[in-house]
Order: sequence, then structure tokens, then C-alpha cells
Amino acid sequence: MSTFACPTCGGEVVFASGTPFAVCRYCKALLTRNDVTVESIGQAALVPDDFSPLQIGVTGHYDNRPFHVVGRLRKVWEEGSWNEWCVSFGDGRFGWLAEAQGDLVMTFEQPAAAVTRLPDAGKAADMEPGALCDIGENRFSVTDIKQVNCLGAEGELTEVFKNGEAVLSIDLRGTGLEFATVEYRSGQVTAFVGRFVEFAECRFSNLRRLAGWDAPR
Repeated sequence: MSTFACPTCGGEVVFASGTPFAVCRYCKALLTRNDVTVESIGQAALVPDDFSPLQIGVTGHYDNRPFHVVGRLRKVWEEGSWNEWCVSFGDGRFGWLAEAQGDLVMTFEQPAAAVTRLPDAGKAADMEPGALCDIGENRFSVTDIKQVNCLGAEGELTEVFKNGEAVLSIDLRGTGLEFATVEYRSGQVTAFVGRFVEFAECRFSNLRRLAGWDAPR
């Protein structure tokens, strides 16, 4: 755990999970750290309230491995928005738990070199659903292509959006419950691979209490 003073407002900022980025909870400055200092690299918008039972501090399990939620990005496109929760595992690994339209998907960042059969950024937007992509040893087919922005951020994060930055996001399905997202950003390609998960299998604790809703026992 490392504690710093926010260079924008002086408030205490805690990096508890080893992530490279965090959002100051006082002034919403977007911060990045090195070994001894933190630097402000922009401003994060306040995440709008929603009806998600998840929140920073929730703990859960994925494949019987415990994790805890340390941050959130709220992503938006022209037809809606969704949450992506940054989760930290005890072995130092990080994942992203996406929460959209009643589905939960856990993914993990993959090396860029693992992605094949995708066009360069200039042609990716013209892809059609059903196009094939190989990530590692698994084959996926394109299901959705959209331009994505960041609506808000909070907590500790392994990746951030710069203010006004638009990212081309491609969703893909594999066999069974396999799921992947490929993002084109500033000439870089990033892939996230995982699977759909059920709410009950995550065995969440410390969920946000919502009026009229009880967590499954």
C-alpha cells in the first residue's frame, strides 16, 4: 500500500492494489504514479448513480479465486452505457468485471501479439459481424463494433481514458461462454479475454444495498 498527497487538491490518495492509476476521491483528478510521486494527467468525471449492487470494496470469487473490486470505469456509446469494474486478485493479477444489460463478464488483458486475423485500425471499423479473430489458441467471431467513450471513473485502475478520447471497441464470442473485447486506441491494439459469469457463482460480499432488492442468499 502506498499513500500520496494529491498534487491537485492535497487530499490523501491511497494506492492499495498496485495499479498504475487512481482517481482522487476529493477533486476527481486522474493520477498516475511512479516509485516516489504521483502526477495528475487529467480530470475524471463523477460516475453517475445507477442501480448496480456492485461497488468499490465488494469481494467475490472467480474460478474459486478471491478478488476485490478496486475501481470502476463507466463506458458509454450512442445507445447506452455500462460499468467495468477493476478487480484485484491476491496473486497480483487484475481483471475487469463488465456489467451490462444483466450480464456479467470477467476478462483479463492479453499480450497484443496474441491477437491475429484482425485488420489495422484504419479498417477495423468496417468489419462485419461474423468476422473471425484468433486470440492465443482460441478463435472468436465478431458480434459488435462501436465507438466508446468514458463517462466517469473512480478508485484504482489499470487503464484509463484520456479526456474526450474515443476508442473503437470490438466484442467477440468464442465457444460456450468465452468472450473477448479488442480495443483500438491511439494506434495500439489491446485484447481482453474471459467468459460470462453468473452472479451467484461470484459469491459476492459487501454489496451495495438497494431499496426493494435483496441479494441472493
